[in-house]
Amino acid sequence: MGKGGEQYQIDPQNTVTEELIGERRLWTAVVISAVDDWRNGSLRVQRKAQEFLFDNDADFQTVCARAGLEPGSFRARLRKIGKLVEMKGTTVPGIAA
Repeated sequence: MGKGGEQYQIDPQNTVTEELIGERRLWTAVVISAVDDWRNGSLRVQRKAQEFLFDNDADFQTVCARAGLEPGSFRARLRKIGKLVEMKGTTVPGIAA
């Protein structure tokens, strides 16, 4: 759901169009960039990416929907591969659910 409560749908007939493919590629690039920042960025960049990936439900769900990802399962996969960055500047291996 978007910020205003609207839902994003592929299209009423589930038709795959060039526009849809292009939009999904764009939003997938946004997700990939956030994950890369979370895993490899400076501490400040890691924190900002982590906030988006784990704490910002509305924006995260919107971006995932537009990328064609299911937010809950994607977040669960991130928890398995990642590490949380504590806000005090240290990292915590693994993520406690």
